[in-house]
Amino acid sequence: MKTSIKILFSVLSVLFFITLLSSFQKESGTVKLIFPYKQAGLTERQAAEHLLSRFTYGPKAGDVDRILKIGLEKWFMQQLDGNLPDEELNKMLAVFDDINLSNTAVENKYPRTARVLRMAIKDGAINKDSVNKGNKEAYRKQIKDYMEMNGLKPQQELYRQFINQKILRAAYTNNQLRELLTDFWFNHFNVSLTKNQCASFIPAFERDVIRPNVTGKFNDLLLATAKSPAMLIYLDNFTSSGQPIAKVRKDSVQIKNGNKIRKAQVKGNRED
Repeated sequence: MKTSIKILFSVLSVLFFITLLSSFQKESGTVKLIFPYKQAGLTERQAAEHLLSRFTYGPKAGDVDRILKIGLEKWFMQQLDGNLPDEELNKMLAVFDDINLSNTAVENKYPRTARVLRMAIKDGAINKDSVNKGNKEAYRKQIKDYMEMNGLKPQQELYRQFINQKILRAAYTNNQLRELLTDFWFNHFNVSLTKNQCASFIPAFERDVIRPNVTGKFNDLLLATAKSPAMLIYLDNFTSSGQPIAKVRKDSVQIKNGNKIRKAQVKGNRED
């Protein structure tokens, strides 16, 4: 129970500071932020430790002293801005270049298994009559060789890059609060790597939809997620098609127990 309360308090704290940010982000230069840690009975060092426990993935060696040198309020404003340089992290992320591909490029480079099979059959690399027949190991090698020859990669490689970059960002970014909020909203607006149709769109979903909007207006974030390919496919909204509301004519009246009762009549499923 105590753990649940702590988690709830942490979430509420994050939401509070998101609201706080949105209320003064346009006038941040005129706002004087003062943390009341002394009134709470904390020393400045304890307050720094508390900030690190709430708004980062955890303190690294020297983080407390660095915050004390900068100043608690200034450090927090830097975290809200989220523009601290990340040269070392960027060097680490450079090897995961495919997480920066557009959705179209991902679909072309990481096609799903069924599409690879259709392509291989069309190009004559595999006989359609041999699919799922004979030596399975030899069949898998045919598929692998075809993919390598055409510069195609298995989707698991894309997911590996995506997950690894998330871990590296959480561990090494100087903009810890932005990363924490990115993970919070990414989980809130949930899409799934286990749903094959939408999985390949998830790296761009986090990169282009979640990450740029985490300290902005909630309405912008909500609209961006609703329109993203990953969310549309995850919720199967891409298959939805609107039908005009049936025209209802209330021109039939029945008498029952002395009261008039209108009986709705539906005129087809389109407007006349």
